[in-house]
Amino acid sequence: MRQRLHKVMQAMLAIVLFCAMGFAHGQTQILLVLSDGSGACSEVAAAMQSYFATHNSAFDIRTINTSAFSDGRVNFTETDIIVAIGTYAMEQVSVDARVPVLNILVPRQSYESTRLRAKHDSRQYSAIYLDQPLTRQLQLIKAALPNRDAVGVLLGPSSQDRLKPLQQAAREQKVGVSAEQVTTEEDIIPALKRLFTSADVLLALPDPLVFNKHTAQSLLLTSYRAQIPLIAYSKSYVSAGALAAVYSTPAQIGQQAAELLMRLMQAKTLTLPPPQYPKYFSVNVNYQVARSLGLIIESEAALLEQIKAGTERE
Repeated sequence: MRQRLHKVMQAMLAIVLFCAMGFAHGQTQILLVLSDGSGACSEVAAAMQSYFATHNSAFDIRTINTSAFSDGRVNFTETDIIVAIGTYAMEQVSVDARVPVLNILVPRQSYESTRLRAKHDSRQYSAIYLDQPLTRQLQLIKAALPNRDAVGVLLGPSSQDRLKPLQQAAREQKVGVSAEQVTTEEDIIPALKRLFTSADVLLALPDPLVFNKHTAQSLLLTSYRAQIPLIAYSKSYVSAGALAAVYSTPAQIGQQAAELLMRLMQAKTLTLPPPQYPKYFSVNVNYQVARSLGLIIESEAALLEQIKAGTERE
């Protein structure tokens, strides 16, 4: 009898919580927090709003910028779930959020350091990374440069933990990896030149020491002069002189985030899934650089299909 009463009370409590989260009357309160009011963050928010409107979702959505934190206009008690868009929004929200937080448009390393510092429950704190999975980047190399299978990579303090996963992914893709680790910007060019002795293509991984506004041009120019193509992780680096990149647009990440939230609503839960890499992605090629290096590269559409086909086989 006592056990039955206990179960009944638990069930009643679950119903109360369920109603409090908005599911009972079909309204889930979502707060979008943008790192800034323009650019990529706004594109993500617009993509999410468009997806929800198209799919007739029962979400009550508010959008604010991080400037709202300075004047006390943020009330998390009226929110069921927060979507922090961009690194700055993630850092601001992580301080005192007491509801589930989905962080998007954030680098993997930034998310992991923020999560450890804030000590959030993993079921209520997750992310869609800005980074691409290593396998996908290696698949781009294989698709664009099928005759080059010696990959060189520069690792800094923030990316050195990627060496073992990269080596594992390289074995699966049947390519070799040579790595140089650097601790200061002065180390970068000498380390890069050492890589040229063993690598015939360079893979750039996100690291604020290695790739930043002070170092990027030197890296691109040095590799170009050595006739070693550089595969980057963003479209902007391709425009600056990298050969190619696989990346996700803000709209693609926004769609993935919206789909994730729709699944939560349909499952009637606010338990977040583990952090995940972008589901949707694009390929960009600098064909002028390709011609200068004497390379014949397939169309971006063809490369994209090859990468997708490789992913499906895994």
